[in-house]
Amino acid sequence: MRIAIIEDSNFMRSVTVMTLKRLYPDAVLFEYADANLALKALPKVSPDLITLDLLMPGIGGLEFLKRFKKRKLGSRIVVVTADVQPAVRQRCIDAGAHAFVEKPISLAKLRAVLEETLPPT
Repeated sequence: MRIAIIEDSNFMRSVTVMTLKRLYPDAVLFEYADANLALKALPKVSPDLITLDLLMPGIGGLEFLKRFKKRKLGSRIVVVTADVQPAVRQRCIDAGAHAFVEKPISLAKLRAVLEETLPPT
């Protein structure tokens, strides 16, 4: 499995990486601190899964979703955010998100969401 982590916070990106490594020890992980750089790199990386922070400088998660959806790469996208407002979630779903994990991230939260989001292997 190939997983891209898009998160501007070094700490949260590290937590997400550690959590994903525990869940998928054989996965190949790609880290991006900037959503715009991720947009440019992801067509070459072709990830199965993307974890996406919603609030980032530059282009935020919602704008990333809108731009990424146009590329039709087929990656499953899980938004990792502290913003749990129903209207925000709906805008993200409409823009192409598949699921949400509420910050702070934990192994149990991420496992539950990924079991529902990813197709069985």
